[in-house]
Amino acid sequence: MKDLKNWGILLEEIPPEGLKIEFQNIDDLGEDLNIKQPFSGYFKLKKLGIEVKLEGFLKGVVILECDRCLISYEFPIEHEFNIDIKPLASLNLEGEKELSEEEMEVSFYENSWISFYDLLKEEIFLNLPYKHLCKPDCKGLCPLCGANLNENSCNCKGYKKESPFSILKEIFSDKNLEKGG
Repeated sequence: MKDLKNWGILLEEIPPEGLKIEFQNIDDLGEDLNIKQPFSGYFKLKKLGIEVKLEGFLKGVVILECDRCLISYEFPIEHEFNIDIKPLASLNLEGEKELSEEEMEVSFYENSWISFYDLLKEEIFLNLPYKHLCKPDCKGLCPLCGANLNENSCNCKGYKKESPFSILKEIFSDKNLEKGG
């Protein structure tokens, strides 16, 4: 597959008995995903009128950057999912509304085109952690010298941010009260 952005199927091309699309070696999903081990898996599609039920599986490894120590690390993804795919025209866009749990498992197609590229990318992003941590107990970087505290400790004294109210402490200290100030 040379051009993944055009990877998909028209609604009319899905046979009544359904269709299984297998994929492997998908490693180019845009610059916002750094893929270490290419993705493989499958999509099973079943057409129900103008809606499509999709069962899928994907497996691969992405490279993330730790939010605390900025070190790159591998994050494996192995995920099974079920999605209802509906026409975008069926989405009521008038006003704001809170989505139910059921509505969160819905994706949309436009002009009878179901994009496998978009579905795969969406499922990968949904499986990335909110906070990227190389390990749960990552110590991060020293705020003074920038040393990675996971690798070694630094000689910096503990950093204590001065309170904006510390001036009040000086004004109302015992010494100033004794002076009548």
